[in-house]
Amino acid sequence: MKYLTQLIFSVYNTLSGGKIEQNYRVIKARHQREEEIKAEDVEAYLRSHQIKGSLAQQPLMTKRDISQKIGAINPNDIHTYAYTGGSYGEPFKIPYSKNRALIRTASFKYFNEAAGYQLGDAFMLIAAKQKPKWWQFLRNEHRFVPTNLTTNKVAEAVKHLVDQQLTVVIGFPSVIFELASFIKQNQIKHAIKTVIFTSEPIEEIKRQFIKDALKCEVIDRYSNEEVGLIAQQKTFGSAYFTNRFNVLVELLDEQLQPVKEGEVGRVVVTDLAADLVPIVRYDTGDLAVAQEYRNGQLYALSSISGRVAEQLLATDGAPVAGLALGPLIHMPLSTAGYFPQYQFAQVAPTRYQLRIRKNNEQLPSTVLEQITRNLKGILGDNATIEHLLVDDIKPQPSGKRPIYKNEM
Repeated sequence: MKYLTQLIFSVYNTLSGGKIEQNYRVIKARHQREEEIKAEDVEAYLRSHQIKGSLAQQPLMTKRDISQKIGAINPNDIHTYAYTGGSYGEPFKIPYSKNRALIRTASFKYFNEAAGYQLGDAFMLIAAKQKPKWWQFLRNEHRFVPTNLTTNKVAEAVKHLVDQQLTVVIGFPSVIFELASFIKQNQIKHAIKTVIFTSEPIEEIKRQFIKDALKCEVIDRYSNEEVGLIAQQKTFGSAYFTNRFNVLVELLDEQLQPVKEGEVGRVVVTDLAADLVPIVRYDTGDLAVAQEYRNGQLYALSSISGRVAEQLLATDGAPVAGLALGPLIHMPLSTAGYFPQYQFAQVAPTRYQLRIRKNNEQLPSTVLEQITRNLKGILGDNATIEHLLVDDIKPQPSGKRPIYKNEM
């Protein structure tokens, strides 16, 4: 099956005039040489779309801005669409030309290989929607759509992983955590060699748990449907190095100025390969921490800290980074030998809910009391924290199960 997938890719590349492999070689060489995106390339891109002024002078773009431009596109120029899940609003689609689609394919080929996946490897993709069986067959893909994460559903997915000897798992870390927990708890032998996280931030303690439970390489990726791959780790726990082929990444403060290394900022991206609709300083809605600048250009992120819509507030209104709360919740649980899936939500200015998925074991009240004390130390002594035991953490329309939510 691996060789059939490779053959199909080869045919597809030939039909494209060899452009996938051409782009792939350039992308690989540019990242191996650690090149920056050239200022003249950015200037040429702006001119090609009749955009006046420098990049720093451009206002931020939103999904609405992109949607308003789609109507002016010649339908014959549209090769395909990329769809977002609509987790924080209406679902959204962006048109891709054939050339842009080929660049996307080449980019993911390179970054997949950098993470440990080789074309044709049998892999499980954790995604929000199903694809036809023929599609999965051609890609040697085994798709798991976690509409719920009951014990039976997780057991079925793990059985499929083992029976099919899948070596790579790609997808939501919240779901992979459940698979890893089941595998560890039941001491199940598996063939997994590489795990690639997508779409969600994950706490360091859970990341480490997955690596220890599965005993494999674990790489985190930051991407979205609008521009494709934005940044990816090279090794477990390392910085997220930006895609320097076609995606210029900025981290901006509230005054739209670049944040300093070590500071949190809004992730804003410019896609130099977006030809049908110019994507210039597009506000992704995400927050990240700057790791390294080179010659004024953002080279690496130290962490992806979540979405603006997930920003939690202390009772006095001060913003609190969700991932900073993770150890306060997870450490008491793991120390006592519990590894449940949970979600922490703010539902009012001083009211919060800790939703914990039920399992066969009863959580000791002392553990929950310790979590409450920990959280009040950050959120405020007047914080009301409810503990809810639930059958499942309901996914967003995109399939994501955010650990932190602001539902006010």
